[in-house]
Amino acid sequence: MRNIHDIYDRACKRCLSLSQKSTILLINGLYDKDYPPDSTVTYHWTEHEDRDLNRTLADTIITI
Repeated sequence: MRNIHDIYDRACKRCLSLSQKSTILLINGLYDKDYPPDSTVTYHWTEHEDRDLNRTLADTIITI
């Protein structure tokens, strides 16, 4: 089950990072906001590795 989760997590993060305009349109649509499409988007990835180099995939924080 973890492999399936990783596939969707990576796909969503990839889609978010492909186009800032698409990310803004998604945020506007999901959260009923009105950010201009040419706004600057900053991504704060919260992934890390532990001492055994096990990777932890976590949420992504997006600042518009």
